[in-house]
Amino acid sequence: MANYQLPPLKDERLFEELTCDLFNFVENTSSYENIDFQTFGVKGQNQKGIDVFSSKTKTVVQCKLKSIGKKDEIIRKNLIQDINADLEKVKDLRIDFDKFVFVSTFRDDTQIQEYLSQLKNEQQLSFHLYYWGWDTITKHIEQSEGLLQKYFPKFIKKTKPVKPKLELPEGALGKELSKKNYIDYLKKRYGDWKQIELNKKGEKFNWAAFTISLSKRYKASGINYIDVRYFDDFVAYLKSRIDGTIMGKVNKSKGIKNYSSFEEFLENPI
Repeated sequence: MANYQLPPLKDERLFEELTCDLFNFVENTSSYENIDFQTFGVKGQNQKGIDVFSSKTKTVVQCKLKSIGKKDEIIRKNLIQDINADLEKVKDLRIDFDKFVFVSTFRDDTQIQEYLSQLKNEQQLSFHLYYWGWDTITKHIEQSEGLLQKYFPKFIKKTKPVKPKLELPEGALGKELSKKNYIDYLKKRYGDWKQIELNKKGEKFNWAAFTISLSKRYKASGINYIDVRYFDDFVAYLKSRIDGTIMGKVNKSKGIKNYSSFEEFLENPI
């Protein structure tokens, strides 16, 4: 099933060019620079029932642009008439081929496929017959960004450039995970206890502002970038902030510890 709902082309010449490029892509030929699949003739010339051909893969292709606004029965009948007429024309074709592909802006259709199979057997044709409806065409187009860009540029998803991930410098706090985790533990303890005080005022603790103030204190662009040499001072500062909360003062008066030491934290991370 196609991932895109590409609208069928309405310009006959553009559809032929798309078909030519599409078969180059599907058959993995020389692509756009050295085209192996080529459009056969120009409008006004006798194209003998084909629009695109490849001597390399021995494939000929006939393009059928149809107005999808009509009923399926009418389009199908018209396509079958075209197929019959084109098969008569290729009898005079002086090109060696073993595959004849009908491509159309009409959808995939089992009745047309079955009709081609019937023709092959009844007329004992020396070449194989195939039908590619718009569903099949779309399925192949979506595999090629080049085809999408050339014929359906509006369907190309614009991707935002990915910013390169900045590597932490040597000696940064974020490089030493155990110390960084201990700092996070103390930060959370202070913020949670400060929130208890703010609840009485109906306010919320501003985590972002607190984190920014800590980074500025140590002249860093973020907590992870703080020089690890400031670790002991950082720990002492956060502990003093915790001890200064109402909960911290109450616990201290009761002889209850406000936080684990770094060594205790390493033995039992919280």
